[in-house]
Amino acid sequence: MRQVTGDQLGDFAAIYDEDVELVSVTRPQAEVCETLSRRLIRSRQVPELRWVQSVDDPDAPTRELPSTVDADVASSLVDQIAEASEMLGELLECKQVGVRLETLNAPMCPRFHVDHIPCRMLITLSGEGTDWIPNSEVDWRVFDNLETAVPPIHENKQIQRLNTGHWSLLKGGAWKKDGFRGVVHRSPHDVGERLLLALDPVF
Repeated sequence: MRQVTGDQLGDFAAIYDEDVELVSVTRPQAEVCETLSRRLIRSRQVPELRWVQSVDDPDAPTRELPSTVDADVASSLVDQIAEASEMLGELLECKQVGVRLETLNAPMCPRFHVDHIPCRMLITLSGEGTDWIPNSEVDWRVFDNLETAVPPIHENKQIQRLNTGHWSLLKGGAWKKDGFRGVVHRSPHDVGERLLLALDPVF
């Protein structure tokens, strides 16, 4: 299994390749979004928001975000969520996406795990990105041992980290592929505050 990196939304089509477990695409607005996201974190206005929206409803995030969020911050978030939702709809042929936007100051999922869904898009808007381990480097005996918190990675291999601002699509455990258990990942441990956007296709 391999990771694909790119700078075009069309690169996400590689997620359908049998040997691809993760696609990560850099976005031109990432630096501006990070600056605005830090402002949102400081405002303490978005501890956690969850909703389901149609992929062709660009105004849905506007209805979900607190009205007190600064207009330029809200506009940036709305545009990014709308674009990512539309892209997922076209790529995965889903009609809806589940959206989660939350401010974190401690690891949300401190243990390495897989998501038991077909796939999930993770976008760290500010702060450290998500940790993950390539499938070929996972020590599955350690992974399956719930009594240990040791990272399930083979000796002399390095834990990978998704880049802040990148759109990263991870295959989950429900992706239809024999012998593939999903991308192994966790929240970063050496974190300050981070703003995380996650989108799940709804079938």
